[in-house]
Amino acid sequence: MMDEKAREEVRAALVEAIGEGKVMWRPADLAPYTKDTYRIRFEDDFKFFPDFVVLPETTADVQGIVRIASARKIPLIPKGGGSSRTGMLVPIHGGIVVDTIKMTKVLEVSIPNLYVTCQPGITLKELDEKLKERGVSLNQEQGSLKIATVGGSISTSGFSRKHQKYGAISDRVMSLEVVLADGRVLRTGPKVLYTSTGYRLSQLFIGAEGTLGIITEATLRVEPIPEAKDAVLAFYEDFWAANEAAQKTMGSGVTFTGGEAFGVESAEEYGGPREKKAIFYLGLEGTRGEVEAELAFVTELVKATGGVLAPNDAARKFMERYTIQWCGARVATGFEDPLTTYVPMERIAEFYDKLYNEIMPKYDTGPLPGEKYSLDFGRYRMAAGRYFIPKGEQGWEKYQMMLREIAQLATGLGGSISSCHGVGIEHRDNLELEYSEVALDAMRSIKEAFDPDNIMNPGKKLPEKKRA
Repeated sequence: MMDEKAREEVRAALVEAIGEGKVMWRPADLAPYTKDTYRIRFEDDFKFFPDFVVLPETTADVQGIVRIASARKIPLIPKGGGSSRTGMLVPIHGGIVVDTIKMTKVLEVSIPNLYVTCQPGITLKELDEKLKERGVSLNQEQGSLKIATVGGSISTSGFSRKHQKYGAISDRVMSLEVVLADGRVLRTGPKVLYTSTGYRLSQLFIGAEGTLGIITEATLRVEPIPEAKDAVLAFYEDFWAANEAAQKTMGSGVTFTGGEAFGVESAEEYGGPREKKAIFYLGLEGTRGEVEAELAFVTELVKATGGVLAPNDAARKFMERYTIQWCGARVATGFEDPLTTYVPMERIAEFYDKLYNEIMPKYDTGPLPGEKYSLDFGRYRMAAGRYFIPKGEQGWEKYQMMLREIAQLATGLGGSISSCHGVGIEHRDNLELEYSEVALDAMRSIKEAFDPDNIMNPGKKLPEKKRA
């Protein structure tokens, strides 16, 4: 943290650069920026205050902020919607939080070239509402849809429920404008759907968690709103029966938007038979003939795998209701945490067996009721669950040890620690389990090239290099 003299000098410089109304420094204004939704150590709540929070409106504003920080080696923490579950927004070294909440302009919508260019602070929901007026959609329907910003989604490599048909945010990005750590503005490439020239610079900033620069503009692919939509909802004996249907659907070639199989206490609350303990659903979009054919195919697949189909109108209503619940429930926080691992599909039973029968009992915890098994399936796959954080005075320490064992389990099975929540500080020190030291050194070299003074969200994403 800065001393009072330095803080006043920086405050004056920031006010001069972007205006007094865009600079916050009083403790009461800074308190909401002390953490994200990551469950930090209980006694550390409101411990990590930033020195300033700034609210830029333009790329020039961001440039001015970065130049001030660069000259004084002050940490910068770019902020989107703030729904991070991994601590990537916690200002562990103080510094300046760059909140993009006022950067919400849609700068261009090109229907012939199927793209939108916008500022990073607009939420995914707001952007899609504006795009629908033009007959197109971004199709980035992630769990924090209502509050996630475009910049935040890119910086965390956000997952999308429509990933099977449209991909995730990493497949949406065509070009970015980024303010680098020295204040220069980088345009990562032309606004084209595809190119084979140059390095794929845009990809470096997808999932970078603000450690390489601050995104100030994004050009993203869009698609025409489809002619028809439909859904399939079915109930199964247990998660493993629903998982069998999911595996067969993925192997069938059906181009659904996305799907999920998950366990429940009883399917009755979803309109199914009381004795059924699992849900299988997927969405369909496209031309009317395409949707009708795929609906008929999946319906027969469900019957063949022993599922009980919900009426078609009930399936459609479920999708509407579930979207509202799903886009919010997954960012709710308390004394629990979700896991969003990837494990090879043939190892998923082994993963869950060891997770719930070996690891969690060791740390006096377990899954939340009805949150034990979940699989987002399609082009990308994610094995999820939600569990209680261990109780007691040593609960947080147990929580950290348990995270390490879960990471060892997932990577030992050939998977990934975090398929959609990023790294932040929660998974930072376990990244060595997923990547070799050579790979981590390559990442550190990229970080150093873009941010030689380590002012861009320092202490996040990458573990410190092991000393010989």
